[in-house]
Order: sequence, then C-alpha cells, then structure tokens
Amino acid sequence: MINSLKKGSTQQRINKYLDDLLGMKPENFQENLLLLLSSSSETAENIHVILATLKTIINLPDLQNNQDDRVVETAAVVRQVHSEVVELDEKVIYRLIVKLFVDRFQLFTPDLPEYEDMEHDQEVTEFWDVDPNFNFFAQGMVNYLKNSVTSNKLTIIQQVNRALLIHRYLSPKNSPRLWMELLKNKEEIAQQWSQLGRFDLECGNNYALLLDKTRQPSKSKQAAVAIAVAQKIHEGIPENELMAEIKKVTKKVLTKSTVSPSLVKQALLEFDLVEIKNDFVSPTVIVKRFAFSNDLLGDNS
Repeated sequence: MINSLKKGSTQQRINKYLDDLLGMKPENFQENLLLLLSSSSETAENIHVILATLKTIINLPDLQNNQDDRVVETAAVVRQVHSEVVELDEKVIYRLIVKLFVDRFQLFTPDLPEYEDMEHDQEVTEFWDVDPNFNFFAQGMVNYLKNSVTSNKLTIIQQVNRALLIHRYLSPKNSPRLWMELLKNKEEIAQQWSQLGRFDLECGNNYALLLDKTRQPSKSKQAAVAIAVAQKIHEGIPENELMAEIKKVTKKVLTKSTVSPSLVKQALLEFDLVEIKNDFVSPTVIVKRFAFSNDLLGDNS
C-alpha cells in the first residue's frame, strides 16, 4: 500500500475520489493519509493558540538539532505564545495548550522532576516532552488550515456525505434540509460510498446511516442494557428518572451479573440511542434497528 501510494497516478485517483465524495483531499503524513474532518470549525481563539504554539516549538533552538532530549519548559512556551496571542492572559493560554496539545493531540507529555524531600514545600518547574513527530504534525495542521473548505463551497451531495461520515445517522428531525437532499440523491450517494467496498447506505423510514461492513456485534453489558433501556422508555422519561430506570432494566437483562448505571448512560449517548433535551430523555429514531441477544453476553448474563 505504501509503495502504491508513492505513485502519482494512485495519489491522483485517491484525491479525486475523496474530493468528489467530501469536497476535500487528504494530507500525506509520513506515508499515511490523514483526513481531518469534523462537524464544527475551530474557534478563532483556538486556531490562534495552535498556530502560535506550533511556531514557538518549531523555532526553539534547543529542539532544532536535538532529537534525543526534547524537553521544553512549560512557562517559557506559555510566555512566548502570549507574546503572539496578546488578547489572552497566560493562565488561559496555559489551559488551552494543555487542552489542545496535551489532552487532544497528545504532542506534549507533562514531565515533572522527582524530589526526594517531600516534607518541605518546593517550587516545581513544569516541563513538557515534545513528540518527535511534532514538525510533521505542524505541517499537516498548517496545510489543513490553509486548505479548509467552508460549507458554502460544497455541493449538496458533499454536504450530505460529510454528515453521514461524521454523525451516526441523519433524520428529518436532526438534519431536515440534508434529509430531503439525501432522499433526492439516494442512489447516487449510495453508489459513491459503495466504491470503497466498506460502507452500505442504509435508509429506513425516518433515518439514514452508513453501515460499516467490518462491524462486529458488541458483547459489552452496558451496550446490551442501553439498547433495552432505550427501547423501554418509549416516548421518553424525565432525566432525573433515568438512573432508576437503568437499574430496573439491568436486573431484567443481566440475571447473573450487573453493570454500572453510569456506564449504561454513557453507552446510551455514545450509540446515539437517546437524546437529552430540556431535562427530558427521549429515544432516537435508530433505536428500533438495534437488537440484543443474551447469547452474545456469555454465561454471566
């Protein structure tokens, strides 16, 4: 695959297909294709901090010729970013860098020195270990931000395809405009996705989704209980009654074991089985297409 990707003709075919499908081309990241797509754009504040942090790290003299020791002082990075992002104070910038580069991108790893004397207060200098692939990421991020395509430049079919890829499902309720366009162009959209040999476009009476051919039945207890809960609440229940309902359904579904109600609630949201609005929990339109069997859960069900 890597050797094939090096061929210009292969790159052109891939770029053309994805450009037709989604209105964007993938980035080449260390001989891998990277497609950055989300349901919303980054805030201007986040983008400013991202670009200033990329610039700061790339220009640090200590990192330019040193691949072994890639440790930077946190405060020094924050100060330099603040010199670029003057509209934010350093505390806010620090929190944003942690959110973006530590937690989300995982390009910085906190590095705190160990002290033997723990009985006395000491001033601890915080450091970050910078990922060796930082420069590759930086180039990909800059390319993405330069080539970002706004939604008004996309064809209506590209907008539908993006929504199908990002969201678990489309329906008349959650995407009324795109739903109508999907119905008008259903055959063309299904044919586009079929070229990958991986996704089937499944259209029900009031939902549509991309069905992944590599999917496997879930064997988690929380998924089984979540499906049962979503099907049990019918028209919906007040949010403050949800945990009690989960516990009640758990006893019926799992006769020989149990599962944390918080994990079940998490599964309800992850699988888009319910939506919570105005302190009320309602099942979504795709609940009916889910089914569970105690046989999949093993002997402990």
